[in-house]
Amino acid sequence: MSQTLSKTSGTKKNTANHASLELINEVQQFLYREARLLDAEQFRDWLGMLTEDIHYWMPYRYQRYRRNEKDPTIYEASYFNDSLDDLDKRVRRTEMDTCRSEDPASRFAHVITNIEVELTENSDELTVYSLTSVHRNMNEDDGHVMIGHREDLLRRVNSELKIARRKIILDQNIFTNKKLNTFL
Repeated sequence: MSQTLSKTSGTKKNTANHASLELINEVQQFLYREARLLDAEQFRDWLGMLTEDIHYWMPYRYQRYRRNEKDPTIYEASYFNDSLDDLDKRVRRTEMDTCRSEDPASRFAHVITNIEVELTENSDELTVYSLTSVHRNMNEDDGHVMIGHREDLLRRVNSELKIARRKIILDQNIFTNKKLNTFL
């Protein structure tokens, strides 16, 4: 990795895996578009933003002492551990008249921030870190906020960015909302 000396602080910083401003802007616009599609319940269009081998994963978050911290694995409890087929089933469920948990429909606002883009060894893939805040309103007076950290692997397929992997770690350990049928 190449390093350069920062003119302002005199400290070294890595530049080998930093993305260009043009690429960062492309990734930001991609994530903002995804949020807009989810807010508008355009789930079929959202599925088109995913690769065929997508792994959409939100592991359960255990509260541990710092000395006992460990990274979650796919073999432990998770809220979502989905493939494209699983996500398609979830979308089809929302399209059915029998989806009572979404009638009347929830209203969502997906807010994406703190977007950081890193280059990978594969020139067609990027690692993207972000924070998401999903505001959900149901019925007349029932609202919830879910805040989480996302780590995405974006892959360029036929010159378009697509999500190949998403890991979501929510800050909450206990959900006060009655249902978790949302996409983060």
